[in-house]
Amino acid sequence: MDWSVVRDFLAVVETGSLSAAARKLRVSQPTLSRRISDLEEKLGATLFLRTPKGLLMTETGEGILADALEMETRALAIERRADAGRDALEGTVRISCTEGLGTKWLPRHLKTFHDSYPRLQVEVLVDNRAVNLVRREADIALRLFRPEQPDLVARKLGGLDMGLYGSKSYLKERGVPAKVSDLKSHLHVGFDESLTRRSDIQYLESMFNPDAIVHRSTSFVGQFEAARAGIGLAMVDCFLGDADPDLVRILPTKLYHTMEVWLVTHSEVSRSARIRVLFDHLAEAFQSDRASIEGTPPDAAVA
Repeated sequence: MDWSVVRDFLAVVETGSLSAAARKLRVSQPTLSRRISDLEEKLGATLFLRTPKGLLMTETGEGILADALEMETRALAIERRADAGRDALEGTVRISCTEGLGTKWLPRHLKTFHDSYPRLQVEVLVDNRAVNLVRREADIALRLFRPEQPDLVARKLGGLDMGLYGSKSYLKERGVPAKVSDLKSHLHVGFDESLTRRSDIQYLESMFNPDAIVHRSTSFVGQFEAARAGIGLAMVDCFLGDADPDLVRILPTKLYHTMEVWLVTHSEVSRSARIRVLFDHLAEAFQSDRASIEGTPPDAAVA
């Protein structure tokens, strides 16, 4: 059986809809729908039921799922081993980045990379979730936590500091908090409710009155821009907040959060020349900017 049709089947299973699977596979929805129909015709069985609430996997679909996953594992292993043997510095490397690093830090370090390796293309996946490197959703990932999977190669780059910031116009209007309890009289730009289960975010939001959380966003850069616009106080990456002349860091010795930054790839593709050169370039770039990314030391910052 053609591996590509199994990949189509698994994408639909994973995403739960043809439209989402088509976006993941980078094909049109009609094309993917036709492929699934062709697969069902070849198998002589229905794999998905089309319902008003979306696609539901049939008993036959459930029956072949384990075999399809095993086939995927084998196919990806072949791809990784073939990739590792390529010496040519050409082709595409996909890197997954969190939003702040992916949009505000990474682009300025790719110019010198492209100058050095003009036959390499870089695809940047800006995504705050951890993509699956085993399934080749990306070749390299910048993650804000230590990876646990044994088949990954990881290098700790340093820390990423976040602090509480407000715009000068907002602070002129509402005053600069002198102590944590003063936050009860301030407005807050918060995280999307899907992230509020995290204990660190719950702790931060407990410092504000619930009705003072006037703005939420799934986007970290969106929160940064909301703080710049004067909507309220927000947790911002220090390398963004410290560099913005309109933002002021609040209570730096009490309100800060540090996350580890790890550069990660799969152990097999780490031997690929095109992946290794970008991996090493990103590690060197981070070290050159490490002081700004880790932020002003809390005991040296001034509110």
